[in-house]
Amino acid sequence: MRSVGVWLVGLAVLLAGCSASQGGGEVAKPQKGKPFPSLIMRDLSGGVGSSAELFRGKVVVFNVWATWCPPCRKEMPDLIRLSKLLPSKDFAVIGLSVDEDLKELQQYITDHGVRFPIYWDQGGRAVAADRLQVFKYPETFIINRKGVLIERVIGAYPWASDETVKILRYIAQHDEAPR
Repeated sequence: MRSVGVWLVGLAVLLAGCSASQGGGEVAKPQKGKPFPSLIMRDLSGGVGSSAELFRGKVVVFNVWATWCPPCRKEMPDLIRLSKLLPSKDFAVIGLSVDEDLKELQQYITDHGVRFPIYWDQGGRAVAADRLQVFKYPETFIINRKGVLIERVIGAYPWASDETVKILRYIAQHDEAPR
């Protein structure tokens, strides 16, 4: 029964992506101060996850990346450190890979000790491009506990720096970035 449900969700995602990319349903670019779009994402074992469930009640660092992207590879150790620095009850670091090859992605995750959740948008077509309008990697979205986009960061960033951790903790307390 589970496989039928997964198949139906996958079909819904595919159809939503097709209609959005063909102009049938305009997808608004995520904007600071607005609710982050609801996403259905495929995990590395073929299951699906909903951003609404994954992000609920936490400050989320949502990173769109690829194993073949040099700046993505450069910032990955910082994201790994950040995921260990912040308490999981209040924060989540979540990755969305746009790699074409699942086996290469899984090997990279194993080789580099990535322990935070990684989802897969094969080739970046269904979620990254259509829903999030991401075309340069890495791109990271900071989402507050209420599901509102606080910041959009394009390019590699020092995620585990003391200053960044301080800012993320501030967002957890105030649901906005410090001024």
